[in-house]
Amino acid sequence: MKKKLVFPNLFWWGAASSGPQTEGQYGKVHENVMDYWFKTHPEDFFDNVGPLVASNFFHTYTEDFHLMKEIGVNSFRTSIQWSRLIKNLETGEPDPKGIAFYNAIIEEAKKNQMDLVMNLHHFDLPVELLQKYGGWESKHVVELFVKFAKTAFTCFGDKVHYWTTFNEPMVIPEAGYLYAFHYPNLKGKGKEAVQVIYNLNLASAKVIQLYRSLGLDGKIGIILNLTPAYPRSNSPEDLEASRFTEDFFNKVFLNPAVKGTFPERLVKQLERWRVMESYRKRASTDEIKYG
Repeated sequence: MKKKLVFPNLFWWGAASSGPQTEGQYGKVHENVMDYWFKTHPEDFFDNVGPLVASNFFHTYTEDFHLMKEIGVNSFRTSIQWSRLIKNLETGEPDPKGIAFYNAIIEEAKKNQMDLVMNLHHFDLPVELLQKYGGWESKHVVELFVKFAKTAFTCFGDKVHYWTTFNEPMVIPEAGYLYAFHYPNLKGKGKEAVQVIYNLNLASAKVIQLYRSLGLDGKIGIILNLTPAYPRSNSPEDLEASRFTEDFFNKVFLNPAVKGTFPERLVKQLERWRVMESYRKRASTDEIKYG
C-alpha cells in the first residue's frame, strides 16, 4: 500500500557548508589554522587541494545561490570566517571588505528566498591566536571569540535570524589533540583536549548569552555531531567503555547546551585521571550559563 507523505510548507530543504570550505583565501586579512596547515603541508590534503581556492564561492556565490534555488533548496547554512571579518583580533574591529562580502552573501540569499543560517566557527581559528596564546586552551581566546561574535551580531544581526556558535566542536579536541587528524596535529594530549572542551563550551555559552542580551529577533544554538556509543558486549568492561565514550564524545557538549551542566560521572572520572586540574582552580561550571 502506497502512502503519500506531505511535508509542511515551511519545511527546510537545505544545504550546508562553511566559509573555509568554500570561499578561498581571497582578500582575507588573517590566515586561519586550515590556511596555515595547507601552506606548510599541502601534501596532507587530498590531491594537494586545500582552502586557497576551495570551491571559489568568493567569486561564484551568485551563481551558486541560483543553482541551489533551481533544485528547490530553500535554506542554506554557511559560516563567517573570523579571519575574514575581523581586522584587529584583539579588539574585534571589523574589516570593511569582510563586512561587504558577507552583506553580499546575505543579500543574495534573500533575493533567492532562502533562509540563511550563519555559523561562527567551523574549525577555522585564526592561526596567530594558536601561535600566540595556545588557541582554545586559552581563556583569552574565549574572550576574543566573544568580541568577534559581537561584531558579527552588530553588523548582521538585523538581517540574519538563525545563528550557531560552533560546528561540531568535538572535532577540535578530537582531531587536533587526540588523533592528529587536524592542525595542530597533536596526539594523545588528553589534558589539553579537556581544557579545549571546557573553553569551547564556555565560549558558546558566552556568545549565546551575548546574543540574547542584545535583544535580537532570532534564534541561536550549536551544531553537534553526536555519535551514539554501543557496547560490544554486556561485559562490565564494555558497558563502562560505552558509558565513558557517550559522556566524553557526546554529552560533554550536549549536556551543557541543554541542561547547563557537565555530566557528573565524566567530571569525577576526569578528576580521577588528573586531567582537569589546570582549569578547575581558575574556573567553575558556574561560568557556563546558556541563559
